Order: sequence, then structure tokens, then C-alpha cells
Amino acid sequence: MSSESVEAVLVIVDQDGAVLCDMAGGGPALPRMRFDVRWPPMDSELTDRVRYEFGLITVVLEPLDFTTVVLLAVGGARPVSADGFAWHGHDAVSGQSLVLDRRAARSRPPASDWFRPGWFERVESYIDREIKAAGRMRLGPSRQIKHWSMSAVLRTPTDRGDLYLKAVLPRLAREPDITRYLASLRIAPFATITATSPDDRWWLAEDFGGVDGWAVSTEQRRACLTQLVMVQKETIGRGDELIAAGCVPLTPTSLTDGVRSTMARDDIWRAPELPKNLYRALSGEEADRLQALTPYLVECTERLDEAAIPATIVHRDFHPGNVVVHDDEILLHDWSFATVTNPLFDLASWLLDVPEPDAASYLEVCFAAWADTVAPERMRSAWCVAKPLAAMVEIMKLIELADIVGPDHDFNWLPMTYGWGRRLLNAATDPDLTINGWRW
Repeated sequence: MSSESVEAVLVIVDQDGAVLCDMAGGGPALPRMRFDVRWPPMDSELTDRVRYEFGLITVVLEPLDFTTVVLLAVGGARPVSADGFAWHGHDAVSGQSLVLDRRAARSRPPASDWFRPGWFERVESYIDREIKAAGRMRLGPSRQIKHWSMSAVLRTPTDRGDLYLKAVLPRLAREPDITRYLASLRIAPFATITATSPDDRWWLAEDFGGVDGWAVSTEQRRACLTQLVMVQKETIGRGDELIAAGCVPLTPTSLTDGVRSTMARDDIWRAPELPKNLYRALSGEEADRLQALTPYLVECTERLDEAAIPATIVHRDFHPGNVVVHDDEILLHDWSFATVTNPLFDLASWLLDVPEPDAASYLEVCFAAWADTVAPERMRSAWCVAKPLAAMVEIMKLIELADIVGPDHDFNWLPMTYGWGRRLLNAATDPDLTINGWRW
């Protein structure tokens, strides 16, 4: 067994809310399933295992924490379960899972539509209608590719290639418009949006093929970064068009305001260590040092403004998982957080898990790609003050998402928030960039 293995707690419910219970111990218990990975999959890989081991067709309905997930049995009537299992009401498993008990006691619907029963059937009907309207044929059931508090992604096979459906929170529904705008510039491949349902915040896109950036070489990743810079430079002077397409402006003034309001969030920085934040909350001493950085970050904002780096589109979630490489083509996707601001902020997530020698090489690639517009020396000097601000921009994004999804699902965002808080502390102690990336 892998040294990194985890046991998932499965809450399998039917259409009437009955819970599938493991009766092997003599009384009703929530089933468990072990995976030789750090986190259990919250997608079709999990439902495949459930179908194989329990003989049930399910969809992931709602993750409740990092290891507990609600799955919905589909297919109409209550399905027949495997030997040793039986269906019971929630009371039979009350007290076995705190997060499940909290879910049962909720008086409000979840922030994400796709956590509500009936959503999957509704979206499948939408996909079928769009496939028919396009003169295509479905070749099999849709598979859940991602299902968490920010989005739900399905992949549907058709006779003319796979289609991807994406559903998002209202705050992020601008992605298809931004993607289409970028495609209209004809500077690089972008996702082909085939249909949208604005009221539902759904859209369909063609499969680009290829592999994501996690599976390519460092040399190919350098090319991905160069392509991002090319896209950024093409949007210089297009701020009004980008905003009209849905990008949010982040000006020096709004960044300063964001720094001050975010640093004042005692509910975040003074939170206790809990399972929901993986016990990664800041210590009191760390919180003191972080909140004391407010004047320094305001000064960094002023100095970065003085560097006069042109504002461009900024992806704001630029990591190898949001890059696809197919033959010699590179597609940058998932523009949900696209912003008009300083382009250096996109280095934050790109350098996140990068060893220091590679981080140095990525900076050289980035600055070289900018050389015909901004001298590399000026870009490097600007990165000295942009780096802590880039961490701050990441923190602002994560806290906004935690606020949107609420206490039921902020577990997705709090551990990352504290990670970026510590990276910010490290960056502030290294103003001369002896460390190029985030590795210490």
C-alpha cells in the first residue's frame, strides 16, 4: 500500500434520501473505501469504484470535506445493493460523521447548483439537446471530470469528438465571453465554445486533445509561459475591450483597498486550527507578522505603479493544469478569473511548486518574451515588488471564493489561503529576490 493512502467516507443516498449502510459490523455504518493517493477522487474515478464494488450507478453529488463525499444513486427506483449492505434513514448513521450531520441540519441550499439533486439529469438533457441541434450523436454517458465548490465539469463522447460542459459560480460566468474575445484576436488557439446557457451558467466546448501541462517537459512549459506573455502583450491598450468582455479591472487603487481589507480579516488570520483547514491556520505570531505587512504592501503597490509595466489581461490561475499541449499547439484555458492588471501577477501560481533552478529559468523566459516591450532589467526590478503583491492577489482570490461558497465548502480554499499567507511572509523577508520562486 502506498505511504500516501486515504480512506474515503461514502455517503450514498437514493432519490428519497435513504443512506446505504454497511451492515458487516452488525449495525448500520457508512461505507468506506481506501485509495492509494493523498486525496480520494471526487469524480468518475470514484463512481467507477462504487459501481465495481457495490453494483451501484452513482454520480458525485457533494464533497463534504477532504475525505467525505455524498453520492447519489441514479436510475429511478431504489437500486439493489451488494450483499452486506442495506438502506436506512439518516438517523441510523447520525453521529458517525459531523459534516454529514451538519448537512442534514442545513436550512439553506448549497451555493453551488450542482450539489443539488436533479442537477445532473437537467444538465444531461441540456447536453442532449445541444448535441441533437448540432447534428451530432452521443456515444456514451457523460463522465464527471471535476466536481467541487467552484465548478462542475463533464465530458461527453460524441461521433465528432468529446464535448466538455462546464458549470460555474455566478462570479465566474464570464469565462466563455472572455474566451471568445481572446479567440477573436487570432493570436493563439483558445477553447471553441459551441453553446452557452447563460441563465444556468453552463457552456459546452470542443475537446482540444493533447495533454495538460503537468505531463510535459520543462522546455515545453517554457513555451507555455512564452505564449502567455504573447497573449498578454496583444492585450496592451485593450483594457476597455477586456472589461467589456467580462474581465475585472484591478487598479493600483483597488489593489491597495484590497490589501487593507484583506489584512483586516481577523476571521481568517486569527482562525483556530481545524480539520476544515487541515490544521494549517496561522499561529498568533504568524498572524501578527502578516497583518503588520499592510504598510509594506501598500508601498509595494505604489512602487509597482511607478515601474510603469503596461496593464494586460492576467489569467490569475495560470498553472500547468490550465494549459493543454497538442502536437505543436498550446491552448491556455479556464479564464474564469481573468483580470486587467499587472502581467507579473500571473507568475505567482506558475511558480508555485517549481524547484528553484526552474523558477529562475522561467523568470528569464518571461522577461525575454517581454524584452521588445519592457527591458528585462526593468521587469526583474518590478518583480521584486510584484512578487509579494502576487501572493496577496492569490490570497484575495481565495478568500473571495471562501466567502462565496460559505462555511459548508470553504474547506476547499482555506488551506491554500494559509499557504499563500506563509509565502507572502517569506517574500517580504527576501526583497532582493535571492529566491526566484516560492521554494524555501
